[in-house]
Amino acid sequence: MIVTQSHKRRAFVGSLNHGSDLIEAIRSLCVDNTVLCGFFQATGYLEDVRLQTFDAVQKSYREPELHRGTFHGVAITGNISLVERQTAIRCHVTGSVVPTAGGVPYQVSGELVAGKVVGLEFMLDTIDDLRLYRARDERSGLDGWLHIEFVQGGNPIVRTTPPAEAPTQAPAPRGEPARAEPAPAPARRAPVAAAAEEIRQDIRIGDFLNHPTLGRCVVVSTENEERLTIRLESGRNVELHTGLVDIAPARTGPDGERVFAVAIRRRR
Repeated sequence: MIVTQSHKRRAFVGSLNHGSDLIEAIRSLCVDNTVLCGFFQATGYLEDVRLQTFDAVQKSYREPELHRGTFHGVAITGNISLVERQTAIRCHVTGSVVPTAGGVPYQVSGELVAGKVVGLEFMLDTIDDLRLYRARDERSGLDGWLHIEFVQGGNPIVRTTPPAEAPTQAPAPRGEPARAEPAPAPARRAPVAAAAEEIRQDIRIGDFLNHPTLGRCVVVSTENEERLTIRLESGRNVELHTGLVDIAPARTGPDGERVFAVAIRRRR
């Protein structure tokens, strides 16, 4: 679960230009108004919509299907977030199609890939004190929200991550070439992964982490094998996914406390 509270918001209402692509029109609106996180809803009519559906068993999307004709969007909802630093639009629709070639209208729903605007009114609510980042979740195959960045005064100050499948090999530090790791024997764990797990198991409640973004944090819960609950100097509790960081072995601090240095793994 990934949950937090927003305190800074804006709202936009309007209609989109006839003939424009809905997804690209929303994207342009976001770029022009510095919308990096938000939600929108709309009703109206589109033409020649292309929809895709997700197969949870195969953990992949099926080939998008083109529906030629006039689409009456009874419910059009979506959100704005980021993939790396690029605006990502996700839009889900439900409605009916009147086929161009004639015939009986039929109901459709799915994730909108493309569709030309015939006439559409929308409302968009922004969330200006947060950034939500998408990344592939290997458990589901979807690129869900796996990172939150809190923003204060226009500058990101905190990033947290909920559970996700951890990569088995950390990328090389920025500016250094990647080094190939020898493949582990089938029945054995990779040495790097085994060492990281041992360090993780060594962390206890009351230990401290020196995080490059979060600063000095104290560990308040170690119950989950994939994440630690830590308390920031501000008093806020956040969850740190241990599979997305490198943690060095403990050192003794000036007051005898155990301190673990943390480095963020660079995402591919």
